[in-house]
Amino acid sequence: MKRFIAALFALTILGAQPALACDQEEAVAMMVKLVTGLGAKAGAAKTEEESLAVTQANARVNEAGEALAAGDFDKACEIYRAVAAQEGIALD
Repeated sequence: MKRFIAALFALTILGAQPALACDQEEAVAMMVKLVTGLGAKAGAAKTEEESLAVTQANARVNEAGEALAAGDFDKACEIYRAVAAQEGIALD
């Protein structure tokens, strides 16, 4: 019974790991695509609300950049993916 509980615990921990782990190269590629997409959205913004949304997205991109610089590629990619999804920017 103890082995079963230990195995179940180990599987739970492993299952909690990020499914979409990434490396530095992938994180940088995401950053470039996202910054390019946000730049286009900023240029197309017609209202203050649209401009504010881009500014807020850029703040999150900066947060991801700090994670990237610190070597936390998974965190950077997680943030990049979230911002891209929120802003409708394709990363592939």
